[in-house]
Amino acid sequence: MSELLKEVSFRNFIDSLKLTPKHRLVEFGDIWAEIFLWCFMTSIVIHIIASIFAIRSLQNHKIGRCYSIVIILSGIITPIIPSAFTSALISAIFYAASVELKPFFCFLLGIGQTGVILFFSFIKILSTL
Repeated sequence: MSELLKEVSFRNFIDSLKLTPKHRLVEFGDIWAEIFLWCFMTSIVIHIIASIFAIRSLQNHKIGRCYSIVIILSGIITPIIPSAFTSALISAIFYAASVELKPFFCFLLGIGQTGVILFFSFIKILSTL
């Protein structure tokens, strides 16, 4: 039973990355997982790119080299709570409306959430200057 569950979830994960899921996106958990997956993955990609820039620009600095590790950790840990919460709210709205979502729309919602999180992150930085 557990092997079947792992196979089904791994298959759903791969189908989600290809934007061609074989399962329908009507249930709350399916919608939430799709939106959260895309938000989390795009956040990780953006923070990996930022850490590469930090490594390149701070490679001669004695303490600044370690800052890229902080960037990667903040890219993984920080967006988990807000993206899980907003993904749950969005999926609850679509579930209550009995709307079947297309995978590409979940992709756009996840990227949009990452964009909003980045926007507010930059606003926080600018307000401290």
